[in-house]
Order: sequence, then C-alpha cells, then structure tokens
Amino acid sequence: MKLNASSFEDLKLGKKKREYRLNDEKRKLVRVGDTIRFLKLPNLDEEFLVDVLDVEVFKDWYQCYSKYFDEDFKNSYKNVEAVVQDTFDGGYYTEEESKENECVVFSIKKHRVAHYNSTVCYLKKDDKVLMIKFSKKWGFVYAPPGGKFEEGETPLDCITREFYEETGLNLINPRLQGISYWKDNKNKKGIIFIFTAEDFTGNLIASSNEGNLEWINFDELQNILQFDQNQKFTSYLFKKDLFEGKFLIDGHCNVLNYEIRKM
Repeated sequence: MKLNASSFEDLKLGKKKREYRLNDEKRKLVRVGDTIRFLKLPNLDEEFLVDVLDVEVFKDWYQCYSKYFDEDFKNSYKNVEAVVQDTFDGGYYTEEESKENECVVFSIKKHRVAHYNSTVCYLKKDDKVLMIKFSKKWGFVYAPPGGKFEEGETPLDCITREFYEETGLNLINPRLQGISYWKDNKNKKGIIFIFTAEDFTGNLIASSNEGNLEWINFDELQNILQFDQNQKFTSYLFKKDLFEGKFLIDGHCNVLNYEIRKM
C-alpha cells in the first residue's frame, strides 16, 4: 500500500495505529496476522512493514471514522463529517466508489522481524585460538566453534552447549565480547553473540562434524581465510570494550557494507 510522506513518518514513529481503506477486492484479502508493506510517496523509495492486529469492516466512511474520531482525527478535524468530506475532496476515494464498497480499518503495529540468532566463541590458550577449518559446506574457511539457538536457550546456554558439542571442551566463564547484526541481499537477518574465553576443562576431540579443529596463533587470525564478517571484527577480540557490528552481506557471505563501534 502507498502512503503520503506525513502518514508514512507517523507510521515509523509509532503514532499511526490504524489504516483506513476502501474495502475493495484487494483489501478483502487481508487477514489478521498478515504483513502489509507500505511504500512512501511520491518516489516509493522507502518501505515500512506492519503486522495486522485487527480488521474491522464498516458500512460507510461516517461509521468508519466515528469509532476512532477522538483518537485519530480530533486534533485535525472539527467533526466526523469534515473527515468524510476530506476523503472525497482530497482525492483519496470518490463518492461513487465509496457507495459501491464498504470501508475497512486495519489496526496495525510495527512488523516484528524473525532473526537467525547464533553464538560463537574464540577460546585462547598460550596465545593461540581454537578454530574450525570447514571441510565441506563453506570451502575450507576458518571459523570459531558455535551455532544456532535451541528453544529456551540464552546466549550463554547456546554457546556452552554448542562449544562442547563441536570441541569436547567445557568453557569456563566465557565473556560476551560483541554483538553482530547481519542482513543479506535476500532479506534474511541474524544476530551473532560473540564470546571470548581463556579457561576450559575437558579433552579436545580430533575433529567436529563441520571440519578439523586447529589452534591458530592469535596474530595469524587476520591472515587466514575466515568469513568476511568475522575477519572484520577480529581486531576487536580479547579487548576490554564490547563492540557492536552491523553488516550487509551477499549470498556468499561477502560483506557489501558494514560499521563497527565500541559499546
């Protein structure tokens, strides 16, 4: 759906809670739980996603505007009749098409994005860091052990479990070092919780299901083949300050644009 600039900005700021439309054949397809994409006029170069909380159908514009007049229109119009007249005079809908169709009000809220959340941990011992050298899926690239969340897990729960499963080692007091948000060119999004640690118990297994485990000199991390995103935040590891990264990547995990800042 298209919105004028002022309404679009109100939507982004959370001021706009409802959208009023003619209940034509296209709007009749909208259901509670659907996602609506609003485009900003005049250039349609900005979009904003909302979730539909409720759908209410009314016989005409007067009934439609009357229910929420005090909340949505009182500050801008003298009465409900003035809102109805502006609908026609402003060129939003004609009186003829309004008589042929009912009206609909969509109660909306900002769309909640589903992220692919995961964790990694850089474990250092004698100035060396434990890394996995992938053998199949990613083509011999290095990465720290870690993985995706399971239901009910916190970041600490996740990295503790994943690290043990992939290495056989139990982390002692892993420290959250950074948080990295990524988005790819297919609109998938994720957050990586990045930990560091220097103490552990257990016996290192020879290899994980992902590839071989290797201790790499910390000074060499910048020189080995890593995921592009990981490579760019390597210099922030094992520092006092936490960091936050924001990355735009392509379908092959190459970084197209990014920023990193201390927290």
